[in-house]
Amino acid sequence: MSVDCQPVMICPARITLDAAQLAFFNGLPAEAPSVQSELGCELECGHEGSHAALGQQVETTMWWIQWTLSASEINPYTWCPEHRSKHECSLFDGHPGGHTPSAHHAEEMNRFSEDQRGATSSR
Repeated sequence: MSVDCQPVMICPARITLDAAQLAFFNGLPAEAPSVQSELGCELECGHEGSHAALGQQVETTMWWIQWTLSASEINPYTWCPEHRSKHECSLFDGHPGGHTPSAHHAEEMNRFSEDQRGATSSR
């Protein structure tokens, strides 16, 4: 899959969940906010294989929606072994590509990259 990844560190691909997928997530026994109907891929830009977004977490199981241009499915995973390490990876065990930090950490990294580009372009 070819996706334009210019200054974005996270894959920009998105999926809109259908009624059956929303019903599955909303039917899980979790005290978490309801799932949004549109999710973005959480893997690093340029990753191999299908896109992936966390739909819901129930105890130690994370339910991820994975999709390609022609199909999608919901799969159970556990956290990446690097979840509690210096990488603070927020992805599932066995994910493709590099480790992706939590959304808060990723926002800080993107903001830093934008600041750096602004500093070099104003010289």
